[in-house]
Amino acid sequence: MSPPRVLLWALSVLGLLASLLSSRDARAYTWMIRHGYSGCVPCHTDPSGGGPLTPYGRAQGEILMQSRYDQGPQEEEASPLAGLAWGQIQTSDALRLGGDFREAFFSLKPDGVPGTSQWITMQADLFGDVKVGRFRAEGTIGYAANGDLTAALTNSPSGNVISRDHWLGYELDEDGSWLLRAGRIAVPFGIRNIEHNLWARSLTRTDIDATQQYGVALSVNKEHVRGELMGIVGNFEVHPDDFRERGYSGFVEYAPEKTLAVGASSLFTRATRDLYVGFTDYRYANGAFLRYAPIEQVVILAEMDSVYQSITWHGHRGGYAGFVQADVEPAQGVHVMLTGETQNTGAKDEQSSYGAWLSVVWFFWSHTDLRVDNVYQSIGNPAGSTSVLSLLAQLHVYL
Repeated sequence: MSPPRVLLWALSVLGLLASLLSSRDARAYTWMIRHGYSGCVPCHTDPSGGGPLTPYGRAQGEILMQSRYDQGPQEEEASPLAGLAWGQIQTSDALRLGGDFREAFFSLKPDGVPGTSQWITMQADLFGDVKVGRFRAEGTIGYAANGDLTAALTNSPSGNVISRDHWLGYELDEDGSWLLRAGRIAVPFGIRNIEHNLWARSLTRTDIDATQQYGVALSVNKEHVRGELMGIVGNFEVHPDDFRERGYSGFVEYAPEKTLAVGASSLFTRATRDLYVGFTDYRYANGAFLRYAPIEQVVILAEMDSVYQSITWHGHRGGYAGFVQADVEPAQGVHVMLTGETQNTGAKDEQSSYGAWLSVVWFFWSHTDLRVDNVYQSIGNPAGSTSVLSLLAQLHVYL
């Protein structure tokens, strides 16, 4: 390989490893469609999933997600533990508060290279939502020991105060199905995965770890249709202005049945100096996605996206990324997930990459869960491919 290609391949591998090291929780579970929840609004304050839980969302989290250890009839009402801080803090209906804390053990073994392992504080965020009449205000504040610089409010190589999202909104109708927001918002595109470091999220730059953008978004959540369209004005945590992307992103999803939803996404942005390639970049992404629960114990999630970049004076590249995931819940609170993914960034002579995940999640007690991900990835490059094995074990606690 020529030196530029070697550098491009090395940067691609390093970027992948960094994304694995910075995995975060999306705070919303798309597989809840198995219970007839095709939309996000009943349980979450963010119309596309995430943010503080509503009282109804807290109750359903305990009734439908937590493991049960008795053989008696299932309770139809949540216990007081479902409340904020296990029911120890009471707030008014107009104020919703929450927090996510995640500690993890991570090990990594690239082919031909000695393995590494470390303990990581992956997430330490607090968030709140205030509703006065039809007016809304939501924000998060947290601490990141490493990474997340594109969400950092402070300016340090490590140990930053961060805010993943913060916005003001207004409900356009009485039932709040139409919401207009302005601020730092998660880019609406595709399936909002817990596994935010899937290639479908990283290649389209639509994960909710630190790729949020400032802009104005209009969302709708009806019985059979939900969607969101956002005008992007850039990430103001990125300096100087030349590196900020501007454009639009949006999705629409139709649910003909409570356990089936299909959708399409589209994105376009332009940056005078792209944050990753350093040159003027016109970036496009379009795709389709599916969520389907043929039976309550099984949920199928799938997404396929095409991507295209026009890099001024440096040519064009067209690629793709996608995944299929089967979430099986053999007993309430225990999930076994099989995920297959692929991507090709479109770089010259790049061979396609493939990945396989085996994940187990156990919601063993109120507000807590354990998760283990075993991931194998074959990362394509102009000379062939490089194999990477990783293991991520996480303890997650939410307020």
